[in-house]
Amino acid sequence: MMTDQKLKWHEWKPGLMGDNLTLGEVMATMPASDAEEVPDVIRHYENPSSPWALPGAVSLDRHDCIHVLLGRGLTVQDEAFVIGVTMGAASDITDGAVQCYEYVSTQLFPKPWQFSSKHLHAFRLGLGFAQSNIPALDLHLIPLETSGYQDCRIDEIRRGLGLNRSVLRSYNAMETLLIPDSRSSRRLGRCPGLSDQALALPTRDELVAA
Repeated sequence: MMTDQKLKWHEWKPGLMGDNLTLGEVMATMPASDAEEVPDVIRHYENPSSPWALPGAVSLDRHDCIHVLLGRGLTVQDEAFVIGVTMGAASDITDGAVQCYEYVSTQLFPKPWQFSSKHLHAFRLGLGFAQSNIPALDLHLIPLETSGYQDCRIDEIRRGLGLNRSVLRSYNAMETLLIPDSRSSRRLGRCPGLSDQALALPTRDELVAA
């Protein structure tokens, strides 16, 4: 997987293919971002150097690496899933911290960073994925931005961290059931060659009821 360097932020999506590429190679295709553009209220809760940082708070460079490993783009819905995974993998995660983030992300964050109720579906799926598959991994503490990881193939890093590509695809499919009408969900797609039955996916009504 290689993308055009001129891609706009909302067009970029690494996906779950390209396992033979290094993390650094895929990171090089990501549109440039500036940490200074992030509003203060967001850095208040998401910057690891903030005294009010919530569990899983991570630097921007490391956060971008997690986007790649999870195969997620840069839309707000993608962001919600990635943050859910990062928080859910933190060893100090609490119900209170989750409730706090859901409140500030929907009520205090300015647009276009603000979460909607649909984005919370993606956030909670990310939490669920992490707590079911990589509990207490402390993903936010792993120096993914360093050469030791940047020079490694993505499949090797995913395997070492327990980020199973098939399981991630099943969560992507669940997300498309919960949020069927968004650009992000349309880009997530389905796992080639696998039916919903093979993935044992619940229905949309079952997910909402849960």
